[in-house]
Amino acid sequence: MAWKFKYEKAEQEKLYAQTHQKTVDVAVEKKVPYEKCEKCDRTAYQKAKEKCDNRKSQLEKKYKNMTVAYESTLFLLAWYSITTTLFAAILSPVFLNDFITFFGAIGKGTRSLFREFVTGADSFGQLSSGIPNSILSGIMYWLIASVVMGILFVITGLLIIGIGYQIGKIYRKYCWDIISIMVAIMSTAIAIYFGDWIKSIISINLITLLLLVHVVYIGIRCYVKDWMEERGYY
Repeated sequence: MAWKFKYEKAEQEKLYAQTHQKTVDVAVEKKVPYEKCEKCDRTAYQKAKEKCDNRKSQLEKKYKNMTVAYESTLFLLAWYSITTTLFAAILSPVFLNDFITFFGAIGKGTRSLFREFVTGADSFGQLSSGIPNSILSGIMYWLIASVVMGILFVITGLLIIGIGYQIGKIYRKYCWDIISIMVAIMSTAIAIYFGDWIKSIISINLITLLLLVHVVYIGIRCYVKDWMEERGYY
């Protein structure tokens, strides 16, 4: 039974040690890198550090100059491409005609929408016809019509702004780079220079075709970037 007594005593001591632990701070010497002491000379380190800092400053200045030169070259290239493309568009009868047709259709649609707004406001304004007093009836008519027109314009404006904001947000997230600029310039140049050939194959407005091409391009960029983000490439 002696071994059993010793085992129980050891277990009690172990339990006591576990329940009566305390934290004791022990001073530990810590070495600090590059700490200058009285017996050593850090002149070599200081010279190396100054040389490294000077080299870093020179490289940063060189990188900044290269960045400015690159951006300037890129701006000139974009300006030249856009200018030549616009001149070619003006000289292309097919593209110019489709351009006028496209924006003419937008203008007609805007006028039709405005007429619908006026018709709707007039319909609501007719509610004032039940007022016996002609002066008060006329005032109420214009008041109701103005309020309805204002509401319709505000709703339409908010819809346009909301849609434009969402499109801009998607474009900025997925396509805000030089690749998109080059795609836009190249697709426009192809539509201008090969407009007759394209129209002979597919009967579609060239501006509409450009918009469809860019929509497809944005869809591809969104899919590719999401695919790469899911696999940790970004």
